[in-house]
Amino acid sequence: MATLPLVFISAVSRELRTARQLVANTLTFLGYQPIWQDVFGTETGDLRAMLRQQIDQCKGVVQLVGQCYGAEPPEPDPQFGRVSYTQYEALYARQRGKKVWYLFIDENFPVDGCEGESEEVRELQAAYRRRLQADAHLFHPLNSNAALEASVLKLRDDLVRIRRGVRQWAAGVAILLVISVVLGFWLLHTQRQTTQRVADAEHAVVAMTQEMAKLREGILSYPRVESKMKQSQAEEDPAALQERVYNELAKQLGVDAAVLREKLPQVAADLKRAPDVPTYERANAAYVSKDYVEAERLALQAVDEAQKAGLKKPEQILPALQLAGYSAQKRIQFKTAMEHFRAAEKLTDRATNPEKWAEVQHAIGEVLIDEGLYREAERVLRAVVETRKQTFGGDDPDTLRSRNRLAYALYRQGKYNDAIADFRQIVTSEEKTFGPTDSETLLSRNGLAIALDNGGKSSEAEAEHRRVLEIREKVLGPEHPDTLRTRNNIALTLDRQGKHAEAAAAYRDVIELENKVLGPEHPDTLRSRSSLAYALDHQGKYPEAELNLRDVIRLEEKVLGPEHPDTIVSRLRLDKVLMSQGKFAEAETDFRELIPLAGKVLGTEHPDTLASRSGLANALQSQSKFAEAASEYREVIALEEKVLGPEHPNTLLNRNSLANSLMGESKHAEAEPIFRELIALEEKALGPESPITIRSRRGLANSLFNQAKYPDAEVEYRQVLQLAEKVRGPQHLETLEACYDLASNLAREGKISEAKDLTRRAAEGARKVLGPNHPATQKYSSFLTELEKKTAL
Repeated sequence: MATLPLVFISAVSRELRTARQLVANTLTFLGYQPIWQDVFGTETGDLRAMLRQQIDQCKGVVQLVGQCYGAEPPEPDPQFGRVSYTQYEALYARQRGKKVWYLFIDENFPVDGCEGESEEVRELQAAYRRRLQADAHLFHPLNSNAALEASVLKLRDDLVRIRRGVRQWAAGVAILLVISVVLGFWLLHTQRQTTQRVADAEHAVVAMTQEMAKLREGILSYPRVESKMKQSQAEEDPAALQERVYNELAKQLGVDAAVLREKLPQVAADLKRAPDVPTYERANAAYVSKDYVEAERLALQAVDEAQKAGLKKPEQILPALQLAGYSAQKRIQFKTAMEHFRAAEKLTDRATNPEKWAEVQHAIGEVLIDEGLYREAERVLRAVVETRKQTFGGDDPDTLRSRNRLAYALYRQGKYNDAIADFRQIVTSEEKTFGPTDSETLLSRNGLAIALDNGGKSSEAEAEHRRVLEIREKVLGPEHPDTLRTRNNIALTLDRQGKHAEAAAAYRDVIELENKVLGPEHPDTLRSRSSLAYALDHQGKYPEAELNLRDVIRLEEKVLGPEHPDTIVSRLRLDKVLMSQGKFAEAETDFRELIPLAGKVLGTEHPDTLASRSGLANALQSQSKFAEAASEYREVIALEEKVLGPEHPNTLLNRNSLANSLMGESKHAEAEPIFRELIALEEKALGPESPITIRSRRGLANSLFNQAKYPDAEVEYRQVLQLAEKVRGPQHLETLEACYDLASNLAREGKISEAKDLTRRAAEGARKVLGPNHPATQKYSSFLTELEKKTAL
């Protein structure tokens, strides 16, 4: 790859450091590589040899002629006499035939300071300035940064000539002058053309200056805009987020988003490396460059510099603290991010500046969500929503974003009905404010679908997800990350409806892409892997599900921590897989550890905490500890009816389990009406093919069997087997259990031949799927042996 042409920038550092960096940035924008004395160090006592070496490899020198003399060599120069290093740089370059552009700095120019120089050296610099003022090619004195930047941009034509190696420019000018004397008419014509070219060049210079200013403004705005656009650390796709940020910045800056995509990363990379750009601007550039460690370091350095300079106004420190928080949050360092935002919080006041206060509080709420502290996030975000409604109105974009995050916090606490109601209102407002196909509207509609799914309304949730998918495929394309995320959500909904094979296939497709785009340790990837393992469990693929979940838990504890809600959910799923494999004692032990942890992190009434308690009751029941299990079930059901409602699938499932515990205590007649009531509720709320409905029907059949009502029980068992084969598949444990149950009932009715066939099918299926040592395999094989003995008699 060809290297960029070098241009040397000559200036007294302590006086014109900021101005020199502005020149360097502009030269970089024009396609040149600026260098100066600070860049290559001051390791030797006399710098002239090093300066000569650097200037020799440059195409030209731009000198900023200020009021300061600067440092000088230990001895007068043999050729130029007593000169400063800065003066020497230009003099040597001219001696070597290099092009030197002098940018004359006016006394009113905003310099960095130049105290402590003697009158003697001041006079030497003044004499140097007077000599340069006699130069006919000198630019007009510059009194502002804007004028300086424009002057450098005007060097573009000279720089292009140098790059192309055009060395005959002066001779060409002389020839043109001779021709102009002879051809007056052509001179007039040429002047008119030149005037037009000058005007065009000035317009181009203005355009480039404005574009550079817009890009730098975009870099300063990028982190704050991204914080508004993001949904959550674990659920956001980086590419989709960046696209939304570019689109929003394009609206704010009045530029094409394509220009931002093309130029902003390169400008940010250049500014991040520029030592004399203000530290806060460099920190923002590092953030745009995705160097979040450096962004956080520079942001905190900017805070320190402001405090040492005696700057105490919040607006001078607050943005840097917020940037440090955003950077730490990007690195999934949530505690550190919270420290930065809490420091920023101290500089805000809700009464005097509600806009800034709400911005910082919203950021705190986001970190609380990332930490899984949803109750605290709800409290903070409610205050933000209230303040933004009062200040900007309920349909303001920032208010809607805070309302969205509040609804999400409600959902993560298991307050599904509240979340559903909020999301419905938000979707209506966003369709009005943004439009039905806008990304913000689709994200809220997606949140509504997820809340519906977890609220036990899977069919409605699937329909909502498919509406989102249709729009995203049309607007974004079938392979866009947001489209894939919707497919992932549909997979979850399919799994909840018992369509486990279809769900597992969808999960595998999404995980493959997440590994590529996000990485194997990203929370989003881990969540999808956990969901896949749960779908595998539902298919009866228990060893594969257990292996996946153990690996997911290991990574979640490393990345998110053992107390993060996602880690808790994965442990809960692992315990259920252990239960499916008959490892009841191991599951009981882990459930007992998990319940207080879930209560601490999520709350004692959170659905996942209740699911842990329900899992413990299941483990107890499976070990014939029926009385203890029934007591646990009753407490869980009371809480679930309060939190989720009496018709929620979790509530219905645990009522089923309670009835089974009563069966374990031989209270069969008491259990029968519970099962019949459950079936009626479940068929209405979930449908006859719901796994929960099937489970209740099996419970009813068992209660009839244990009351010796074998003909009635046979009818129910046959229906259970038929439904299990259709919903779960022929090799699933529930289907094998249905075979065994029906065989046991048939044997009591004296129908031994059919009973043997069904038992043989169950034993062979269990041996193949679960292995010969699984309790179910041994139970079926033992019963088959017993039936064969009866046949032999």
